[in-house]
Amino acid sequence: MASLGIAHRAGRVAFVTGLSTALSIVLQLISVPICLKYWGKETYGMWLALFAAFMLFRTLDSGFVSYVGNKINLLYHQDQGELRQTLASSIAGTASIGFLQLFIAAMALGTGGVAWLLGVAPTVAVHHQAGAALFVLIGGWVLSGSYLGIVHRLLIPTGMMYQAAWWSIAYQTCQFVGIMGAALMNLTLFQASIMFALIQSSIYFASAAYIRHKLPEYYPWWNCFRPAVGIGDLWKSMFLTLSSMLQQGTFNGIVMLVSILSGAAAVPTFTTVRTLTNLWTNATNVLTTPLLPDVVRYRAKREGNKLVTISEAHWVLIGTFINLSILITYPLIGPLYGYWTTHAVPLNKSLLCLLLSSIALANAGALISMYLNGINSLRAVFLTSLVRGLTSLAGGGVLLAYFGFAGLGFAILVSEVLALVIMGYFFVRIELAQLGARLPILSLSPISMSTSFVLMFLIAEGFGSPLAPVLYPAAIFGVLFGALWGWRRLESDVKHNLLLMARQWIGRKGTV
Repeated sequence: MASLGIAHRAGRVAFVTGLSTALSIVLQLISVPICLKYWGKETYGMWLALFAAFMLFRTLDSGFVSYVGNKINLLYHQDQGELRQTLASSIAGTASIGFLQLFIAAMALGTGGVAWLLGVAPTVAVHHQAGAALFVLIGGWVLSGSYLGIVHRLLIPTGMMYQAAWWSIAYQTCQFVGIMGAALMNLTLFQASIMFALIQSSIYFASAAYIRHKLPEYYPWWNCFRPAVGIGDLWKSMFLTLSSMLQQGTFNGIVMLVSILSGAAAVPTFTTVRTLTNLWTNATNVLTTPLLPDVVRYRAKREGNKLVTISEAHWVLIGTFINLSILITYPLIGPLYGYWTTHAVPLNKSLLCLLLSSIALANAGALISMYLNGINSLRAVFLTSLVRGLTSLAGGGVLLAYFGFAGLGFAILVSEVLALVIMGYFFVRIELAQLGARLPILSLSPISMSTSFVLMFLIAEGFGSPLAPVLYPAAIFGVLFGALWGWRRLESDVKHNLLLMARQWIGRKGTV
């Protein structure tokens, strides 16, 4: 019944994270037309590019926060004293990074480099006080989000992922209120950044007060402070920090790349399509993240066969759901996109199909990626991020200049192919081998078939092939056949427990 317990816990957390994702979708759908109407395409594009630059600055501490958070997850089951010391000492690391972030922001403010990042004339950047806006965003983050982000990690090992998901909902709601308020009042970038920073800091301090109340045994968090420990963890997290920078370079750096090469007005064309495709990324995260405590525990207890089992189940259930939902909803995307953007931003079909293809590939490797990050497999994470980042940014920049958004989308797709190969090698050849487990080749066949059919249709559709109408029903059949094949390969007790959980969930829904 252990697998049933895992499924039940994962389902409970997935429900709230699913609600969070649904809310995120609604807020994104609302925000785009409002920002386009009240800010205009140019100012909205500048805000998107500025926010992307801000998120890129945040990657300087995201690797350290992830490293310390993963360390806390392990120490919770091993050494509470060392956990407290790690938590307290991380202040030294976040403070060091904070000074660096503020210094770089001050340099950008003093040299006028923000105008280059936004792809606008220096006079326009000065009018909106873009440099000061970036400094305010970073300053607000340094004073609140960085260290409190580590404190927030206490919720995971203490069995409070459910509560953490609710705080995520509160955070994104407050973030939405700040941006919408700025757009409706037609604030400048500087004024909008002040409003956003104040709201962001408020929700972080509120969550800190909640954690202090729920987990008083860890407060004061700065007790047992040892600077050497914090600096040591900072040094050890360097590869993870570089990895995070590369990941954010792929995500937010591309926005800056589009702004620089094509101008700020072109940014919404990319970001609106990416916002749509990220709906499936969010769905994958919702269904995968609740499994993090279990896969990390399997690694700690050297239960490699259970890792294989949970991977196979993930590919069958999550892989099928994502791939099938992409295909079923694809015909609706065009009309909904036009209505959503009030036809102010044209839909680039090639970019859409290539980004959806990259989502399908990323979904196939989602559990492996989460596992490698969760156990601090620094070599695997860094190499994957390096290849993904260089391919997307360098390759994407060249192809964007020559082939437009189709070239950029192709570079992103290639980066996901390479990333999947690298992660698969580390997971199968290194991780499972060290745990004495083996992944049968046939285990990969169902998800490979499913994803291949999806990619064939999307690529044909994206480049206007006459075969696309024929490949569409073939792709749906391929996904369903792969699902049936994968389901038949699952162990009988896994299938039994999954069906039992489904019946229990349906029974509870029927009594509401």
